[in-house]
Amino acid sequence: MRIERVIAPNPGPMTLTGTNTYVVEHGTAVAVIDPGPDDLPDHLSAILGALGSHRPSAVLVTHRHLDHLPLATALCERFDAPLVGHPDLPGVTRPIEDGQTAFGQLVAFDTPGHTRDSLCYWDASEGVLFTGDLVLGMGTSVLDDAPGALADYLGSLERLLKLGPKTIYPGHGPIVEDGAAKLREYLMHRGQRVREVLDALASASPASVDQLVRAIYTDTPERLFPMAARNVRANLELLAAQGTVVETPGGWSLKS
Repeated sequence: MRIERVIAPNPGPMTLTGTNTYVVEHGTAVAVIDPGPDDLPDHLSAILGALGSHRPSAVLVTHRHLDHLPLATALCERFDAPLVGHPDLPGVTRPIEDGQTAFGQLVAFDTPGHTRDSLCYWDASEGVLFTGDLVLGMGTSVLDDAPGALADYLGSLERLLKLGPKTIYPGHGPIVEDGAAKLREYLMHRGQRVREVLDALASASPASVDQLVRAIYTDTPERLFPMAARNVRANLELLAAQGTVVETPGGWSLKS
C-alpha cells in the first residue's frame, strides 16, 4: 500500500499544521481519505496532483467535522466515486458498519468519543491505522459533547491498542511511527486528567466547570477554554457515574 499525505492550508489551534488528507493506493485502486474543507482551491489542486492519472474508486471520511468532510462531495461528483463512512455521516453513499471492509485491506472500526460517527481505518497486514481526530500526531483530541463521551473514547483507545498498530496516520499533525506507544500515552493522559479533576475538587469544592478549567488548564490559552470545559464536563460525568463526585446547587464536589 502506498500512502501520500497532502496537508490542507488550514492551520490553527485545533487543526495544528492543517488537515491531513491521504491518497492511498492499493494495487491498481486508489482512495482519498479525509479530503478536508471545500473552500481551499489550492488543497483541491494538491489532491488532484497527488492522484495524477488515477481516478479514486472511493472517498473515505473518518467523521463529520468541517475540516474533514466537505470536499468529499466535490471529489465524489468529479470522479463518480462513493462517499464511504459511518451510517450517520452526512451525505454518505456507501455506509459501512464496524468490521466491514472500506477499501482494499482497510477495515472500518467504530470508534466513538471524538464524535459519535467516528471511524478508524485499519490495515492489519501492514499495521497501519488511520485515526482521523481520535488520535492526533501531537497534542490531544477534544471529546464529543454527547453523554458518555469519555467512556466511549477510552473504550475506543483500548480497542485500538489491542490491534498493536505500527504506524498511525492521524487527522492532524505528524505521522506517528510507534502507534501502540501513542495510544498508551493517550490513555495515560486521560487518566491524569481524571486525577487532576479529583485533586482540584479536593482543594476547593464545590467548584464550577469554569473554575475547574482555570485550575487545571493553567498552560492553555484562554481562547481554548471552551474546548477544555467540554473535556472537564466529560470527566465529571464519568466520575459521577462511578459515584465519586456529585453535582450540587453550588457546583461539583467530591462525594462523601
